[in-house]
Amino acid sequence: MERPFVGGNILKEVFAEMPAGKQVRDLFESYAEKSDRFAVLVNRIDDFDKLLDGIGEGTASGIAVSLAGVIEGLRNTHPMEWGRMDDDQFVCFCPNMDEGAAVELARKIQDGLTPSGKQTVSIGIAVYPFWPFEKAAILANAQKALDHASFFGPGTITTFDAVSLNISADKLYQYGNIDGAIDEFKKALAVDPENVNVFNSLGVCYGVQGKLDLAIEAFEAAIHLEPKDVMATYNLGLAHLRQGDEEKALGLFLEAHRLDSNNPEVCCQIGMCYRDKGQTEAALEYLEKAARNTQKGAHVFRVLADCYLEREMLHEATKAYEKAVKANPADAKSLSALGHLYGTLGENIEIAIVLAKESTALEPNNGLYRYRLGKLYLQNQDHKKAAEELKMALKMGEDCTELLLEAESAVGEAR
Repeated sequence: MERPFVGGNILKEVFAEMPAGKQVRDLFESYAEKSDRFAVLVNRIDDFDKLLDGIGEGTASGIAVSLAGVIEGLRNTHPMEWGRMDDDQFVCFCPNMDEGAAVELARKIQDGLTPSGKQTVSIGIAVYPFWPFEKAAILANAQKALDHASFFGPGTITTFDAVSLNISADKLYQYGNIDGAIDEFKKALAVDPENVNVFNSLGVCYGVQGKLDLAIEAFEAAIHLEPKDVMATYNLGLAHLRQGDEEKALGLFLEAHRLDSNNPEVCCQIGMCYRDKGQTEAALEYLEKAARNTQKGAHVFRVLADCYLEREMLHEATKAYEKAVKANPADAKSLSALGHLYGTLGENIEIAIVLAKESTALEPNNGLYRYRLGKLYLQNQDHKKAAEELKMALKMGEDCTELLLEAESAVGEAR
């Protein structure tokens, strides 16, 4: 059973024959089946939930009645069927109407509701025929156009296009529905086969699924259309890196850097590649540049800190790990390394222990983190806790027998 809409009883009194909820969808299906050419407009009262909270159900219901009245009044000059699909949405089904006429009708709806400019309506429009979509998809397309309208602010009229599908696909991707996102991106390419962003996004989806050959194909298509596209070049490099072709990946990262020398992700990947090749100086050059150009990239600071640590540049490593932890307080690796460095430098031993404890709380089965925490406890003369942590570290494969014996001996002497 469908829930009652806000102000539903009032609307029924004024518009007794108005379909609502599932009835609207049933109306669309029957309408589309017998129509060879039509437009669908989904009209949404902007910020309806805020209106309910701010002015109450009675006044908000009045706005819904006003919008319904505007639509009904326009039936005299624009033949249509219409109904209420949700609290804030009314749908118009218009026969023999093309996109231009639908946009004109949408403007009249907006003008009819907002003579004082106080309340706005956003409208999504989709038409049939629209290749490659069947009739049954047009209502959903109009809703996707309405989602697209949200990107432009209240009072926007937006027609369905490849960007609408791109936005729909991005939402599916964010919800973890990768297959659904891929289907939407493919539809977007059917509508606009030269859309670079769609090819790039499709490649990302294939990459998430581990379908690297398809990902590479999509990224290469994007680059073919726009050779200066930084993200497609960078993503192509990532795909080749995952396939194990480090040289090709590095070449693509360097090309992306040539296109945008300040992109921190690109600089970070170049630095990591050089680090893996043992070219530490080159790695530091790019990692330091990445760090200068980002404020939130926790992994950038961590990789830079790791590189400093390998070079035994302890103070520089400490500062970089501090930035990594600030950017991501749940970064167990940086927490553990920073605690270890504080202990090595003989600074902030109590804080060092707190950081090391947090790293083991985040990753309790990491032997290295246990070892470092045990070593800090030993340094702080807390031999019992040191022994406990070092025992666990030993079980996890860390070579800490001598330190464990030292801690256990001190515990025995204390007894």
